[in-house]
Amino acid sequence: YSSWLHKKDASKLIVFCNGWGMDGSAFAHLHSDHFDVLMLYDYTVFPDRYDLKEIASNYSQVSLVSWSIGVWAGQKLFSSQEEFLRRTIAVNGTLCPMHDTLGIPEAIFEGTLQNYDEAGRKKFYHRMCREKTIYKYFLQNQPERSIQNQLGELTALKKILDCTPAEESLYQQTLITDHDLVVPTANQLQYWQDTRTRTT
Repeated sequence: YSSWLHKKDASKLIVFCNGWGMDGSAFAHLHSDHFDVLMLYDYTVFPDRYDLKEIASNYSQVSLVSWSIGVWAGQKLFSSQEEFLRRTIAVNGTLCPMHDTLGIPEAIFEGTLQNYDEAGRKKFYHRMCREKTIYKYFLQNQPERSIQNQLGELTALKKILDCTPAEESLYQQTLITDHDLVVPTANQLQYWQDTRTRTT
């Protein structure tokens, strides 16, 4: 799916590839004074590509920001369309999203699939947010998606997730937090080491 987080005829566009199970609820409060923001999310039915040409023609500059599994999705959708992208940033994700040393460990991925009920969802959100105040805020602005809907997306992703070498990445910059409990920080650092990407 795609939807506009911000659309006010700005001259610049950010394409935001959201993470698994998300929608725009947790991001609606973020201001965007100089950019329109187009969000892609829910990868249950994954397209072969997302054609940027027509969209890009309306903007002087298009940037890609991808988060978590959205990093993998952005690579799949836009790797053949780099000429339309001025800046590309990966946030807390890799191009091997289900991998014991380079992404989410397979046992954790499978455990999320097998135990995703209301308690499992809150546990996942807590791991994602970590800090109590952020977690509390997130729960007040959590995705408006059912457990079955999110589970359907994760099931579909498991069937198609693959591993792309970091040297083939379209991302110019990676942002990695110190204590990511979803895509372990150590695995992200291991994946992105020795690439042309600048890790922060």
